[in-house]
Amino acid sequence: MNKQENCIDELTLLRIIAEEELKSVNVTIPELLEMNNLKLIHELQVYKIELEMQNEELKMAHEKAYLAIKKYVDLYDYAPSGYLSLSKQGEIIELNYAAATMLGNDRIHLKNKRFGLYIAHESTYTYNNLLHRTFILNKKESCEFLLLHKTDTVDNSMYVQVDAQLSNDNSKCLLTMTDISGHKKLEIELNKTVELLRAHNLL
Repeated sequence: MNKQENCIDELTLLRIIAEEELKSVNVTIPELLEMNNLKLIHELQVYKIELEMQNEELKMAHEKAYLAIKKYVDLYDYAPSGYLSLSKQGEIIELNYAAATMLGNDRIHLKNKRFGLYIAHESTYTYNNLLHRTFILNKKESCEFLLLHKTDTVDNSMYVQVDAQLSNDNSKCLLTMTDISGHKKLEIELNKTVELLRAHNLL
């Protein structure tokens, strides 16, 4: 018997052993296919449930994010104080409704306009100094100045207390404006009264 015949006999023997082994397992090919299909179906069902759970988590996260944004927008837009952000050139980037009311115009018309246009002449230096110190020196600043509606006279303008600071990325000046007109008018009247009393040597 030559080498090739020996090799064939070994292969035949291996096939016989494999067939006997398969018989001992007592599972037919169709049964194996069915088991594989069932396993695949099970895996797909598990994957489907995982996807549904992930989708539900994403929906909940989206809902939480939406509520957080809405809360922030409500706090910003409807706050009693005026909030606005200015570029380094003094242009209005964003502002809330209170700030728009103080400036006497709609928000859409105020964006990208120079905030300095709404400052009374007598307060121009104070405003420019505020902007300079905030951007150049990166300091929190507070001051008072007179807002002048573009179509109003000085008599109808508004005194505001302004607090300014840089944004976290140092690209914007964040302003908070509070109407102090009532307080300022009382102060002016008091000063006039004091001057009048001094003029008559009553003080």
